[in-house]
Amino acid sequence: MTSEEPIKRRLLRLLVVLAGIVLGQAVLYGPSLVGRKILLPLDILTEPKTYIPRTSELAPTSPHNVQLGDLVFTTEPGRRFLGSEIRSGRFPLWNPHQYAGGPNTWSKFSPFVMLGALSASPRVLPWIEVLAALVSGLGVYRFCRRVLRVAFWPAAIASWCYPLTAFFVFWQGYGVAYPVVWLPWMLLAVHNTLRRGGVAGVGLAGVTCLVLVSGRLDIAAQVLLTSGLYALWCYFDVYRKRWFYRQALGAGVAVLVGWGLGLLLAAPDVLPTLEYVRTGARMARRSAGAEERPPVGLAALPQVVLPKMYGSYEFGSFPIFPDRQPVLAESSAATYTGVLVTLFLAPLAWCSRRHRSMNIFLVLLGFLALSWCFNVPGLVSLLRLPGLNMLSHNRFVFAASFAILALAAIGLDVLWQGAGRWRWWFWAPAALLAGLCVWCLGRAVFLPEPIETQLEPLILQGNSFQWLHDLEGVRRVQAWFATTNMVAAALCGLGAACWLSLWGRKTWRPWVVPLFGAFLVGDLLLFGYGRAAQCDPALYYPRIPVLEDVRRSAPGRAIGYDCLPANLATICGLHDVLGYDSVDPAQYIDLIAIACHPALAPAPFALTSGLTPKMTLTGEGDVRFSPVLDMLGLRYVIFRGSPPRDARPAFQGSDYWVLVNSNALARVSIPNRVELVNDAAARLQKLASPTFSPREVAYVESPVHLPSSCHGAAEIVEEIPMRIRVSVRMETPGLVVLADLWDKGWQAYLDGKRVPILRTNHAIRGVVVPAGSGTLEFRYEPVSFAWGLRLAALSATLLLGWCGIILWRQPQMNTARRSRKCEDRNPKPEKS
Repeated sequence: MTSEEPIKRRLLRLLVVLAGIVLGQAVLYGPSLVGRKILLPLDILTEPKTYIPRTSELAPTSPHNVQLGDLVFTTEPGRRFLGSEIRSGRFPLWNPHQYAGGPNTWSKFSPFVMLGALSASPRVLPWIEVLAALVSGLGVYRFCRRVLRVAFWPAAIASWCYPLTAFFVFWQGYGVAYPVVWLPWMLLAVHNTLRRGGVAGVGLAGVTCLVLVSGRLDIAAQVLLTSGLYALWCYFDVYRKRWFYRQALGAGVAVLVGWGLGLLLAAPDVLPTLEYVRTGARMARRSAGAEERPPVGLAALPQVVLPKMYGSYEFGSFPIFPDRQPVLAESSAATYTGVLVTLFLAPLAWCSRRHRSMNIFLVLLGFLALSWCFNVPGLVSLLRLPGLNMLSHNRFVFAASFAILALAAIGLDVLWQGAGRWRWWFWAPAALLAGLCVWCLGRAVFLPEPIETQLEPLILQGNSFQWLHDLEGVRRVQAWFATTNMVAAALCGLGAACWLSLWGRKTWRPWVVPLFGAFLVGDLLLFGYGRAAQCDPALYYPRIPVLEDVRRSAPGRAIGYDCLPANLATICGLHDVLGYDSVDPAQYIDLIAIACHPALAPAPFALTSGLTPKMTLTGEGDVRFSPVLDMLGLRYVIFRGSPPRDARPAFQGSDYWVLVNSNALARVSIPNRVELVNDAAARLQKLASPTFSPREVAYVESPVHLPSSCHGAAEIVEEIPMRIRVSVRMETPGLVVLADLWDKGWQAYLDGKRVPILRTNHAIRGVVVPAGSGTLEFRYEPVSFAWGLRLAALSATLLLGWCGIILWRQPQMNTARRSRKCEDRNPKPEKS
């Protein structure tokens, strides 16, 4: 055998792994990969009162899946904004388009997000999914080969399956999935660091940084929690009773240092995010014990292997969730890794004695990850402890999915090695699969309620739900449930047959394993195919002439009245007084709430999504709002449909009309007087009063020394997202009020000299300026970001030093290793 043959074999195996991963993505997103479709649910934009004007051609259309709305309401506008700023040579830490401005929570340092931002075209989106699949799939392959030490085909099949599991399918396009992409690499780095130390610790630091910056920080925390549990298990498993020996302690310290340096590397992203999160209404509620997605209980158990048993939000189905059951992406259904993987291959892992310890860890990890969904006593109380209660535990199911797949890789290796001979306990999973097969057949014949008999009378009475309006839709739903249950029955029956194929001390031939692996991939492709919405490029945010006219007219903020979800204003270049992110800045939410009607069913994770402004039309056709909205510079109110007779729209077009608020203040103003109101409740009460006039008075939280009557003028002369320059001409000292969200990261400079920014009118900014003319400049310079850069530089320096020490000591270590091998081959003779 030549030395080139192993290299060729490794390259061939790598190509097989890569080909399997890419093929799976091509099946799921093929039309978008070749440019014929856009990998976004753009059909949601055609919904009434959303974005695209309704026409006779669009009237009968229904969105593919309304639960994917965030991808077009938030994710794509955020990508476009980030990309436009980067291409303009700016790094956007502040987004002026929502909440009267707010910190940019987009994962700006994520390699996946950056890939999307560098291209203005949405055609890059499916290639981001391919990149994420390659990273995650290769990570699983390396984990299976290095940690589980299974054969090539079991590892390759696991690598094909991992990017196709339900968590990635449900969260396609969301930042929620990107930290989980690095999970196998994280566990592999922990494994190598505990066993080898040295340069492996540097790799652990790098992977830790990538986990933290790639996507949602709460999911990244759960990935780190998983790696911490694995590190503890490995530490006690590898070193057993030698926990306090020098080698064991050194390995433990190397892991802790790797995590710590990785956290410091990610500090420029983590510190500003944590600073903003602390101001959020959602975090305040979680700290007080509120739960947006409480545990479900045993009703969530069947979804682990039957993810569609309660229906779906996709067009053609109907959700029949039990009480408090969240949407599929937020439930135990996101654990789905395949029926045969979960109930056939994963149990087979217990036939491998050398994997017994790893099997125990994986089972415990999966149980912990699902404990919140199943409402397991004790563990749920643990997850409700302070700190842990800030995480979305229903999303922790990704760890259970990974554990199931790792067990399945071991099970495949058992079959490959010919060790899967019949054992008495095989009857248990075989009987379970047979029972599920019969149960699914029964549900296919006798459909669950209300699908079987209750839905048709409801529709005949004139009721509707999402896309379901007529009896044809009822028949379609019934056919969907029947087909879904028949497919599930077939998969469960096949699983039972697989168990019976091992009966009588029989085992599978090794060559059957790759073929069986192709069937496993097919199972996951059948589950994920068609779930992502791929739409006509013509629906990609077409230009709305009315909104273009608004953007080109006099400056001022806008709001949609029961239409145009907040972040869509970014697409049109408008600045909205509402917003939608994962934080909901608490003080601004309190301020805007007194000027809007409460939503009929406010979503706890999007507090302004259902708000509409309190508004009256005068006899002259003018519009009047709360003084708070006048203060925030709300100038344009956007409506859909046709205006009433007594309205005088300033702009009107197809399905759109716009009213102008003539009382709106400019973004920068100078009130006649300033009052000190320390108490938040009293301040909000004064702001909510119909007699409040932002031209006359401003309320501050700290003492100021100003005349009883202030006079002057100010105007914005230059503006980019992170810098605003204001020209001031003051007859007397006064307070210059900028109607933008107050944030501690903003600094003010009057003619180059730093001056304090006061929190004014509960949530916006004010600066005291003396009499005379000058230039007031606001710059967004968050201290947290500056400290993050310093910490990242320190971490990079320490990592370089660590690598230098390793390289310096490497020759000595190689010499010592060769000496030990030489002594083992040529032992010294014993003295007589």
